Amino acid sequence: MKITSEQIAILDSFRVTRLKDDESLLRIVSAFKNTKNENLVEYLVGEAFDDDDKNRCACYVVRDADDDILCYFSIKCGLLYSEFEELKKFEKFKNHKIKLMELEQRSDNAKVREYIADIKKKLREAKDDIERLLGNFESLPPNKQVAKSFPSIELTHFCVNETYREKWQTYGFSARNRIGTTMFWHVIVGIIERIRNLTGCEYLYLFAADATSDRHLVNHYKNMMELREEMTMSALQPIYDFNCTFLCADISSLLNARVEFYNDFNVNEEIV
Repeated sequence: MKITSEQIAILDSFRVTRLKDDESLLRIVSAFKNTKNENLVEYLVGEAFDDDDKNRCACYVVRDADDDILCYFSIKCGLLYSEFEELKKFEKFKNHKIKLMELEQRSDNAKVREYIADIKKKLREAKDDIERLLGNFESLPPNKQVAKSFPSIELTHFCVNETYREKWQTYGFSARNRIGTTMFWHVIVGIIERIRNLTGCEYLYLFAADATSDRHLVNHYKNMMELREEMTMSALQPIYDFNCTFLCADISSLLNARVEFYNDFNVNEEIV
């Protein structure tokens, strides 16, 4: 059943505030707890304020009328891209050529020399393919060359305050509409939509830090927030996000899925 006007009123009563816009948050965030994601709690009470103040990211908290925090999240501009396969092929052959030429100098083996000749031929073919698209060149340009880029937004942090869960239950929402899922669709996707109305933006992506054997967090993002493991696109991944799973979603698809989320907000628990 569709979300009711009373339920919408509850969701709209929550305040979304950037850290740098309210100095009182320096004190309030000390009550934030999440024992499963303590590193995210440490970030909120530590680096988040400086990152937000210097616009390295926009960090928000969601609060109720009593100033109790439901969750926090941060977003920043990003860029996804698809690889230029011919350039990857060229780089691969070039590396092979260097290694085999070193071997060639130390060997009179006819098989090795034949292999070197084959690599050189494939290298010339790859170079010719690229030059048909990019023009003449002697070495790869210093900038990373890609086939296509996609303007995007990165959800860099997202964490629920576990001390709020008991209060959340008093609102009478369906059990599947947990704090994180509901705030994602109602608050975060709403902000992403407004950003897209101001600038070119096609995708939302994140790096999920999930060390569980059953990939609980990754599956939650995929099943409840319509994110997917995208193999045809790549993102620049800093050391902070090493060993994390790259997930993304087309923003237009997210906006359509948000409508479905509201339409099925009061799902019959016996059917699920």
